[in-house]
Amino acid sequence: MSPLGNFKTNIKMTEELNLKELFANVVNFISRNNKLIFSIVLIGVIAVVVFQKLKTPYYETRAICMSGISEYERQEQVEDLSQRTAIDLINHLKINIENEDYSALTTLLGVDANIAATIKNIEAEQLSQEDMNEKFYALNKFEVSLTVRDNSKINDIQNGLIYYFTNNEFVKNYHERYSQSSDNIIEDIQDEMLLLANIRKEGAKNNLDISSVNVISDVEENSIISQMVALSQLREDIKTKQALLKPLVFVQNFAKVNQKEDDILVWTVLGAVLSFIFGLFIALIREVKIK
Repeated sequence: MSPLGNFKTNIKMTEELNLKELFANVVNFISRNNKLIFSIVLIGVIAVVVFQKLKTPYYETRAICMSGISEYERQEQVEDLSQRTAIDLINHLKINIENEDYSALTTLLGVDANIAATIKNIEAEQLSQEDMNEKFYALNKFEVSLTVRDNSKINDIQNGLIYYFTNNEFVKNYHERYSQSSDNIIEDIQDEMLLLANIRKEGAKNNLDISSVNVISDVEENSIISQMVALSQLREDIKTKQALLKPLVFVQNFAKVNQKEDDILVWTVLGAVLSFIFGLFIALIREVKIK
């Protein structure tokens, strides 16, 4: 073997010996101080468990919502824009929650201060669906995740969110204009239907066959329906939207939860690791002082 090869072999053997020696020293160090180290770990774990059991519990729940704001704005449902305004309004509440500005939440939600103070977090997220081409497209609904410290206040917070949307000046103005314009369209449709009815009466008096006055429906290209039916369908569609498209509608209310959420397992493991490191540090200091 060449001198260079012997040199590399010696270095490798030295590194292996150093690692073995280091590992042996660590094991011996822990063995000498095992009572101290594991006593500190036990104290740390017990402290974490006691803290988790005594701290204020919190509960997580979800609801499915939809909003008529996009319809008020005459907004085309493109990608995730269909419910974007409503989602942004809910997520905006996180600023007050993170700053613990419960007086502002009380005003916005129209609830008592003790109810506002139970909100730990709230977040809204657009719901989407995957099509046959594995492409996701936005639905006209969104999900609201709510974390509270008191599960008995969930229903009050849900009503508070409805109050928040209903009394928002931007939403209120758009909703009023939408309702007014819908009433105007319905009135125009009624006038048009009355006019068509009169035309048909006049035709019947004069023995004219006008039953073939038709329009092509936008539902199917080849289907033909009478103007009266088309106008009636349009009127009922507008009435339905006007009645059901509120600023905020809960498709599915917040689920009632009784099981509190806690991170006892995660914090116990973390507490044990940190306590072990702290125990090693204390043991090292003690040995240095003894020497």
